[in-house]
Amino acid sequence: MPDFGGLTNLDLAIVAAYFLLILAAGVVLARRASKGIPAYFLGGRSIPWWAIGMSGTASNFDMTGTMVIISFVYAIGLQGFWVSMRGGMCLPLGVLMVYMGKWLRRSNVMTTAEWMELRFGSGREGSIARLLSAVSNIVVTMAFLVYFLKGTGKFLAVFLPFDPDTCALIMVAIAITYTTLSGFFGVIYTDVLQEVLILTASIYVGYRAFTLPNHAELIASAGPDWSSFAPQWTAEPMTWLANPEIYQMFGLCVVFWVFRGIFEGVGGLTGGYMPQRYYAARNDRETGLLTAEWILLLLFRWMLIIGAALLALAIAGANAGIASVLRRDPEQALPLVLSHSLPAGIRGLLVAGLIAAAMSTFDSTINAGVSYWTRDIYQRYLNPRSDQRSLMRQSYGGTIVFAAIAVVLALGIKNINEIWSWITGPLSAGLFGPIILRWYWWRFNGYGFAISTATGLVVSVMTRFMAADVPFYLAFLITLMASVCAGVIGSYATAPTPSQVLTSFWRRIRPFGWWGRVTREVGDTTAREAHRESRVDVFNTIVAIAWHVSGVVAVISLLMHQWTTCTIAGIVFGACGCVLNVTWFRKLQSHEAAAVQARELLKS
Repeated sequence: MPDFGGLTNLDLAIVAAYFLLILAAGVVLARRASKGIPAYFLGGRSIPWWAIGMSGTASNFDMTGTMVIISFVYAIGLQGFWVSMRGGMCLPLGVLMVYMGKWLRRSNVMTTAEWMELRFGSGREGSIARLLSAVSNIVVTMAFLVYFLKGTGKFLAVFLPFDPDTCALIMVAIAITYTTLSGFFGVIYTDVLQEVLILTASIYVGYRAFTLPNHAELIASAGPDWSSFAPQWTAEPMTWLANPEIYQMFGLCVVFWVFRGIFEGVGGLTGGYMPQRYYAARNDRETGLLTAEWILLLLFRWMLIIGAALLALAIAGANAGIASVLRRDPEQALPLVLSHSLPAGIRGLLVAGLIAAAMSTFDSTINAGVSYWTRDIYQRYLNPRSDQRSLMRQSYGGTIVFAAIAVVLALGIKNINEIWSWITGPLSAGLFGPIILRWYWWRFNGYGFAISTATGLVVSVMTRFMAADVPFYLAFLITLMASVCAGVIGSYATAPTPSQVLTSFWRRIRPFGWWGRVTREVGDTTAREAHRESRVDVFNTIVAIAWHVSGVVAVISLLMHQWTTCTIAGIVFGACGCVLNVTWFRKLQSHEAAAVQARELLKS
């Protein structure tokens, strides 16, 4: 195995300076975060949209997921673009930008679990739905933390003289220090700094790949299908995976990944740090603006992905030993590029940027996850009379305990793709049914939500430990159908949610879907206005998704020197942007009008 090369003293100094800077930021912001759990978990809803948008981009950049996607692109070419859909890339953000973000903000809650009592009432059905939601979100949080730790440890072990588990532990120690001290304020403002580093890394790697002197020959040497987006239907190119059988019928997997991304968006996300960003926004208008920023900045992620894959091809072509390593483990592609393609100083800056991506995702996830423990389990069920000091102690302690549990669980995972496949497959499929039905169907009640969520969790765990070799599309479909059927049966077997609860919820959120029985009770004028709004939102959602996807394709094609595809994608991107400017951006609520609406919602 070749020597990957460590960091020089200059590189280490840059990385150390980055760590010291974010720790200092945590200390500085600690006082603002200690005022109570609204400040600790939502920043007191006082943080500007551009900062939340940059933070969301940094968190969504996700170094571990980026390493996985780069490994697929290196091994199978541009088909790897479709693997990014497995995590919902491109599809949910268009939905969130147009209407789901404002629905989440109008809820005026702190957590997704707390939202259940807005939807199902504060009685028994709302209470049990809230409890199951909190439990499921904590499970999702733990799964993501394990996934992040595994990827971060593997990445850092290339550059530091420690094993992957020790490297992950070092990262955790630093991340929980500033996150525990500064809460959501620390998450957001350290993420802003980290996003600057991430953008620098992405642009530099993309530029190096774009200007490779033997660009066309390099791509041709990778094979005739390497530069094609068209997915193949067999798993033959991916036999390097620990479980290649899960990618049989790859094209069919792509179909399910696309549906998965749409489900995640229209359901308002399964939980975690993304909905937290919308709960923390100041008003409806800012939820749209922060998501648009989110979409634009995430385009730079593809500069890093495609750039790293191209540079890895160049390195492997010049070094047989490295080529052998990458054939066995393509997840080493990104660390190899950093250690063999970049000069000292630049390497340290880019390593710091990628560590920033990992820490951003980790701190966002753990802060959001602990909110479910503090707000929805401890305060709601264990100690309803707890004061802010007691709740802050639970928040501090919960952050440390969650991190410790994640470290222990990560020791049992063999590779990054193993845990990611389960998170984006059976686990998310088991939760999509209840999170979608709660928004669009009035008859879906709290008992149905609880039964559906519990069924989805149980079936997803069973597929993880008892049927790990089942193809993705079968595991996804089985878990989804089991969860949906259980929720529908549970809802019809129990009484509907009280009419006054449904009416109050609809007036606040104004969702579309199967709400006819409720809208007949709120008045024709209000219902007609909501119907007009929903029709425009559906149209704009389609345009927004096309805007995002075409932007990604344009960036990929640019780095691949595919000029025709790049031109067409760029024209579509510009056209969709012009349409959205007229039909969406100009009609966003003004800040003043949104503030008035927010005050009225608080009074109600």
